Amino acid sequence: MMIETRSEPRSVLRSALDALRASRTSHADSWNAIGVFCVRAASAALLFLTQIAFARWMGASEYGLYVTAWTCVVVLGGLAHLGFNVAMMRLAPQYAANRDYAAFRGLLKAGRQVALITSVLMAAVGVAVITFFHFEQSAALAVPLLIGLISLPAYAVTDVQDGFGRGQGWTLDAIVPAYIIRPLAMLLFVGVVIIVGLSADAVTAMTIALVATVLAALLQTVLIEKRVEREIPQASAASNYAKWFTISLPLLAGGICEIIILNADVLVLNFFRPSEEIGHYFAAAKTTGLALFVLYAVATAYAGRIAAAHTLGKTAEVQSYVGMAVRWTFIPAAIMTAGILVIGYFVLAQFGATFTDAYPLMFILAAGIMTKAAMGPSDTILNMMGHQRATALSLGASALLAVTLNVILIPLWGVTGAAIATSTSYAAMAVMNWYAVRRLEGLNLFILANLKTPNQP
Repeated sequence: MMIETRSEPRSVLRSALDALRASRTSHADSWNAIGVFCVRAASAALLFLTQIAFARWMGASEYGLYVTAWTCVVVLGGLAHLGFNVAMMRLAPQYAANRDYAAFRGLLKAGRQVALITSVLMAAVGVAVITFFHFEQSAALAVPLLIGLISLPAYAVTDVQDGFGRGQGWTLDAIVPAYIIRPLAMLLFVGVVIIVGLSADAVTAMTIALVATVLAALLQTVLIEKRVEREIPQASAASNYAKWFTISLPLLAGGICEIIILNADVLVLNFFRPSEEIGHYFAAAKTTGLALFVLYAVATAYAGRIAAAHTLGKTAEVQSYVGMAVRWTFIPAAIMTAGILVIGYFVLAQFGATFTDAYPLMFILAAGIMTKAAMGPSDTILNMMGHQRATALSLGASALLAVTLNVILIPLWGVTGAAIATSTSYAAMAVMNWYAVRRLEGLNLFILANLKTPNQP
């Protein structure tokens, strides 16, 4: 009896482990999405700790200056790769599958070179503009911006290698340095400067961001290089810039528009509202925007499968993968958004007592995010099916709408106008992408059309 009693728990445990292994095999994409999401969730936690430390250490006004400077880095860094980050997600797996290792290595080399050259030119122009044309009222922002421009090459290279690694399936090597190491380093450096007693201002904060960005870029480069040397046979790098730019530039156009949608609110607020309000708004927007990590994770997990199935003309598989992507986007995003809204007031209070004034904005922003989630990772689905021009069109229209509404509504309603403008642009982009997929592929991305689980491909 004792033997039976002991073996039963072991049998149950063994069965549970076997079921877990079987699930990982049959639902590899979903488990990959979970892994990516966990990394992004951990990154968000680190970023929140860092941003809370920054806000409480600097105060809302200096924090607003830091937010504006870092937003400029994000915007310019998202342009410097000229669309190579997304193009690599499509091209690297193709070259590896076709054993075209020369083109594979050439693509990685070219992406890094494009990011470096473009970012250095952008930084040089930015330094010249700030040095010779900044006005007295923006003098407090000049030095943080200069430091941000210095960090631009490292940021751009990190973005390119992120796309390359995700496309090849080296997801953790690609995203951990940017999403875990960088915020962790920033958090540690904040503690150091507080202990040392350095100035509590945006200049010090941007210096911290610069060092952390460079460290993350170096680590990511080492990890990617090790994977290449270990898994890709030696070959002389071959280049095909004409083909690569034909693919990357339309993707760049869409990327530019997406960056505008994500950052137009903060940039336009800088012209009309004081830095303290910008800091409040940024904290609320980034807290609510955590739900967007679900879209990133699902897009990473399913992009390659959708592209491959579509290329081979396997309609049933495409429909199945798209349905899974939509479900895995909306349901977790809905749960996460509800949780964020429940604890949002408490989270904002950690930034500082006055930050809770921005809590109502979270509900406005959540409406747009949930509309976007209801269509799944629609822009990625379009891109992987070769419809990047349709994606660029919907993103372009949404970006124009975002800028127009921000310019109109911010002078009228301040940060509330910014939240309405951003939420509306999210919803408009999702609806246009839904229509494009419906028209071009006959697929319905809306969550209500994808609640039933078809047979797995």
